[in-house]
Amino acid sequence: MPKGSGPTTAQERIDRLKTIRRRLGWSEEVCAYRLGVTYSTLNRWERGESLPRSRLVLTVIDHFIAKYQKEQPERG
Repeated sequence: MPKGSGPTTAQERIDRLKTIRRRLGWSEEVCAYRLGVTYSTLNRWERGESLPRSRLVLTVIDHFIAKYQKEQPERG
């Protein structure tokens, strides 16, 4: 993904969310709590068993990515 561009699909959002979660050292439980979803929901998303479909949830994920991406720039 080019620098400055955001994820566009639900799967890209989840992949980015998972990367940031791991970089922050958060468990799925902590991340789920901060997103306002259950552990099992986040776990299903990360395993690719389901994807968020609600615009509200996708917006929350986008805000999460934007906030923590700034706090934890990619190393490379």
